[in-house]
Formats: sequence, C-alpha cells, structure tokens
Amino acid sequence: MVANVYTTLSNTEVYTDKLQISSGSTELTYQVYALALGAAPAAGNIYSQPIVIPPNSQREMYAGAGNQVTIVGTSFTALELGTASSAQYGVIGSGS
Repeated sequence: MVANVYTTLSNTEVYTDKLQISSGSTELTYQVYALALGAAPAAGNIYSQPIVIPPNSQREMYAGAGNQVTIVGTSFTALELGTASSAQYGVIGSGS
C-alpha cells in the first residue's frame, strides 16, 4: 500500500496510526477526532487542546487509523506512517 501524503487536512479520515508532519514557515495546530468504534458513539477530540507544531519542524503524531485529523496552518506536509491497526480498523476490521 502506498502511503498518502497530505497538504491539507480538515476532518479527513486517515488510514494509518501515525502521521509525520513537516511544518513550513508558520505554526500549525493538530487535532484528532475519534470516530465511533463499532456500536459505541464517537468519542470526539482526543486532545483537550490542539497540539501546537512549531514552524520549520517535523513531528510524528498519533492519528489512529480511521479517525479524522485536522491541521490548521499553511505550508505543511503530512505523510502516513505505520499500519491500519487502531481506531475503527482495530475494532471492526478494515473492509467491514
């Protein structure tokens, strides 16, 4: 499977557990929205406050395959890393 590379993310479902985020010249904020797991309701944002990623830096962040990620800011790339082993995929199985 080829990893997706994103330059915009707004409530976008991701397909691996981690993202490698490289910021440009501006600060970014990062948030993950946990979707419903099987019959359970959506859990909402997993971080009480968005995570701040400084300008001109690189971070590997947990996303959880099947969750929705939002990154606010300009000039960034987010590369999917790892496998689809958590969030919805770990509970109900990929392709269910």
